Amino acid sequence: MQFIMVSHGDLAKAMFGSAQMIVGKQDKVSTFGLRPTEDVSTLRKEIEAKLKEIGSEDVVIFTDLYHGSPFNVVVSLMGEYKFHHITGMNLGLILEALMMRLQNKTVDEICKKLIKVAPTTFVDVNKQLAETEVQGDV
Repeated sequence: MQFIMVSHGDLAKAMFGSAQMIVGKQDKVSTFGLRPTEDVSTLRKEIEAKLKEIGSEDVVIFTDLYHGSPFNVVVSLMGEYKFHHITGMNLGLILEALMMRLQNKTVDEICKKLIKVAPTTFVDVNKQLAETEVQGDV
């Protein structure tokens, strides 16, 4: 199973580096970033070359922002190549995906779980602490 992370700038590369600090060295993960000086066609060619290289393996592509340029590039490839596309990546979701892959989960199992847990990766800490304080007073 291959993971491809695509973002604006170096976000994908940095996020993957941070993930490896937590779960250890990972293979079969590629990162791509759209630089301010690049055209989206350059990013598309890079991702397409990777898809051709890895062939028919199960592939999940993560993008950083719904309807952003990297997202649109990946969507433009969906008609030509078979892969799963998850957008709104964050470190928590990438860690979950990497750990599930280590457990030999299928690509479908991983994608289903990521969508299920995605809302739990965002927490209003102020609200949570306030609720905890109120409960502690009871």
